[in-house]
Amino acid sequence: MPQPDRAVVLVAGAESPTGLGVARALRDEGLTLVGLAADVTASPCRSALWHEIVHDGGDDTGARLAAIRAAAARYGRPVLVPVRDDVVELVAAHADELRTVVDFVMPTADVVTTLLDKTAFHSWAVDHGFPVPHTEIVADQAALDAALARVPYPAVIKPFERTPEWQAASPRHKAYRLESAADVDRLGFRLLDAAPRFVVQQWIPGTDADVWFCLVYRDRTGREVASQVGRKLVQWPVGTGSTALATTAADDDLHTLTRDLLDAAGHVGIGSLEVKRSTADGRLYITEPTVGRPNLQSNIATAAGVNLTVLQVRDALGLDLPPVLAPRPAVWIHETTILRALAVAASRRALDVRALVAALRGAKGRMAAFAAPADRAPLTAELRRLGGKAAGSVQRRVRRGQALPAPSPATARASAEG
Repeated sequence: MPQPDRAVVLVAGAESPTGLGVARALRDEGLTLVGLAADVTASPCRSALWHEIVHDGGDDTGARLAAIRAAAARYGRPVLVPVRDDVVELVAAHADELRTVVDFVMPTADVVTTLLDKTAFHSWAVDHGFPVPHTEIVADQAALDAALARVPYPAVIKPFERTPEWQAASPRHKAYRLESAADVDRLGFRLLDAAPRFVVQQWIPGTDADVWFCLVYRDRTGREVASQVGRKLVQWPVGTGSTALATTAADDDLHTLTRDLLDAAGHVGIGSLEVKRSTADGRLYITEPTVGRPNLQSNIATAAGVNLTVLQVRDALGLDLPPVLAPRPAVWIHETTILRALAVAASRRALDVRALVAALRGAKGRMAAFAAPADRAPLTAELRRLGGKAAGSVQRRVRRGQALPAPSPATARASAEG
């Protein structure tokens, strides 16, 4: 049980590197950290920072709400920090009920829907004059065919949400780059069997190093308390994946765009905006906002000395917010994907070596997805998991007498740079 004089933080999504990042951002705050996890055996759950890991209730809404209430009853009104979109949606939809047992700072349900729902966000952004690429949302074969006929190529197609069926059909790729409509037929699975809705979007010319983001914390009144701009240097898979390595940066245009967009939406709490700077016209194009939660690379702000998570928790507790110091140069690394990402990006001449060297040499702060000097168990567990997964895949293919399949043209291009 927690000490009576210690505040408790309930991290919903503790099974993810993002959840682990929240725990590490709070490690020196004298808090009791409790994780709600979809998979209590996941590598991030092995961290010694957790006081306890409990199951989050699974896919059933009632069970998930019950899990939060049970944790609140046991620990005495914790601060709730969601780190997954589905948890953000759950909390927003049941905010009045949950506020009776937990504290949190998060946008209202209408703001969450506007910014998180890709259909609603694209229409809203266009109406408000924010720069978004040509985007279409499809939910059936006729709409998909029509969108593929209209969208400018190259294009990107990605599921509205990564369902379990999508994860099974496409475990590595969260999106695919298409050179033509015919590439959809070469993916190796039927898209609409893997997810009910898809985003078909114009490709923005550029490499991973042209992807930028702005992380912010806005207090319960909507006032921006702190921000940190960052730049991805490489993603995995290259071109369409998640951050493998990012560095702090400065970009007044991006900061202004982020502030203006979140002001217009009425966003409060922690969030961010990701954009890509087109190498064709130099403009910033919004790829997606992150709403009411941290994301994978949010701890680059922590490494820079701008701890957005501490601000979030203190604000939820009604405490004074500490002054925000000038940031220091920092990098954030996903250590289990970085080597593959660098190798592929270099082979495609899509790696900004000068920016990479400058970032690594100049970094005064460093954080990683799994590794930490005094908390090695998550990385060890993740390496064992990946090693077992790779060995199991090879053994299955050997038993079946199969060779590794050659990637289809569309799959090979899924990670290509613009």
